[in-house]
Amino acid sequence: MILGVLSLVLVVGGGAGVGFILRDKGDEQAQEQGKGKGATDPSTITVTDEEIKALLDQHSKALAAGDAAAFTSIFDKKNAALVRDQTRVLANLRKMPLSEMSYKARQRDGRAEDSFGRGVKFTQDVAFVHRFAGIDLRPVSEWYRWTIEKASADAPLVVTKVTGAPPPWTSSGGASKTVYYPGPWDIWPDVTVVKAGGNVILARPQDAALAQRVAPAVAGAATANLAYWKRNGDPDAQVPAGFVVALVKGKAQLGNLFRKTKANEAGVSIGMPTWQSLGDTVKIGGTRVVMDTTSAFFDDAEGISEISKHELAHSLIAGLDSAEFSLFGKPNWIVEGFAEYVANRDRPIERNLRFEEGRAYLAGQLGQPFYGGLPDNPTWDSKGMTSVHYLMGHLAMRYIAERYGDQKLVAGVVAAYRANGDDSEAALFQELGVNKTDFEQQWAAYVRRALA
Repeated sequence: MILGVLSLVLVVGGGAGVGFILRDKGDEQAQEQGKGKGATDPSTITVTDEEIKALLDQHSKALAAGDAAAFTSIFDKKNAALVRDQTRVLANLRKMPLSEMSYKARQRDGRAEDSFGRGVKFTQDVAFVHRFAGIDLRPVSEWYRWTIEKASADAPLVVTKVTGAPPPWTSSGGASKTVYYPGPWDIWPDVTVVKAGGNVILARPQDAALAQRVAPAVAGAATANLAYWKRNGDPDAQVPAGFVVALVKGKAQLGNLFRKTKANEAGVSIGMPTWQSLGDTVKIGGTRVVMDTTSAFFDDAEGISEISKHELAHSLIAGLDSAEFSLFGKPNWIVEGFAEYVANRDRPIERNLRFEEGRAYLAGQLGQPFYGGLPDNPTWDSKGMTSVHYLMGHLAMRYIAERYGDQKLVAGVVAAYRANGDDSEAALFQELGVNKTDFEQQWAAYVRRALA
C-alpha cells in the first residue's frame, strides 16, 4: 500500500507543484498557438484555436446530453473500432455520478498548417475535466492525446486516434507514462457503480458481487476515518466527505488504472491536481483509490477494512498537500506511518501482521540492523526492508499519539503536508516541540519496548 501522490505529478510524493504549474503553462501555450493566424490564401489549410475550441465544446455538449451520434461524430467513421470504443466511453461516463464534465484544449504538436492545399495531421492534447459529485474538492483532469486530421480548408476536423497524453515533464522511476489515463470508462467494456454511503465503488460487471461485499467495509472505513478527523483535525481544513474506490485484479491492472506504471502495491491512493489551481489553496482536488482484490487483504473482512482505512487515510488529507516540489518527497515514515496508524490504531501492536517481522528487525535478522533512526526515503525500499519500514512509521505515529495525543499527531502530520519542499519533517517536529535527535532516541526506546 502506498500513497500514489502522485504517480505522475510527483513521483516522490511532494505534492502537485510540477503538474499544475506545467499544466497552466500548457494552457497558455494552447491559447497562443494559432493566435492571429488565418487562411489568407484559398489553398492554405490552417487549424485555429477557435476550431479546436468549437470541436471540444461540441464534444462536451454531446457528453452532457448523452447524445451518442453527436459524441462519436468527431471520430473517423472509417475506423469502426475507434467509434465503437468511444461509444462505450460515453456509455460508461454517463453512469458516473459527475457534477462537472467537459473537454478543454491543451498544447498541440505537429503540422496544423499547410500552404499548398495538402491535408494536415497533428496531435492535440485534451483535458477531460470532471468532478465526482460530493467527493472531489475541486475539478480534476485526465489527459488524452488525440490525433486529428483535416483534409482541406473546408473539411471538418476528424479525430483518427485516441490515447493517453504523456506528462509534459520528464518522467523516471515509477512515474506514470500518462496523465491520469486510463480511467475505467476508457478501458472497461462496462462499469458497475456501487454506492457505499457517501463513497463510490467502481468495478467490472463480473466483479459486481465483490463490489457489493466490499461496500460495507469501504463505507465503514470512510466513516471511521472521518470521525477520527472530526475529533482530532482542524475543523476549518478542507477534506473530502467521500471517496472514489476502484477494484482491480492483479498488479498489471493496478498499474493500468488512472496511470500507466509498474505496480507492486496492494492498493494506491492517486492524488489528482486541481484543474487550473493557480490562486487556489487546494492543490490536490481529488483522489482515486485503486485496490488489488487478489492481495491477501481481501482474504477476510478484517483485511478489507484495514486496506480501505489505510488508502482512505491517504485520500483524506491529500487535499492539504502544499504541492511544493521536493527532491525525495515527503518522508514515507510520516505519509505511510499515518495511514498505517489510522488503519490499525484500534488494535494492539501484537496483532499487527508485521509484528514478528519487527522483532526480527530488532534481532538483526533482516537485511539491515535496527540502528535507532527513522527510515529515510532513499533506503525505504531497500531489499527486504519495505514492509518493516511501514511498521517503523506506524510505531512512530503510535509513539506520538501516546505521548502527545491524537490531536497533536494530526496537527504534526498536517504541518508536514503543508510544509514547503523538503521541510516536512522539520515542520512535524516543530509542531511537537522536539528536535529530531531527541525524538529518535525516545522513539527507538519505545520501539524496543513495543516489540520486546
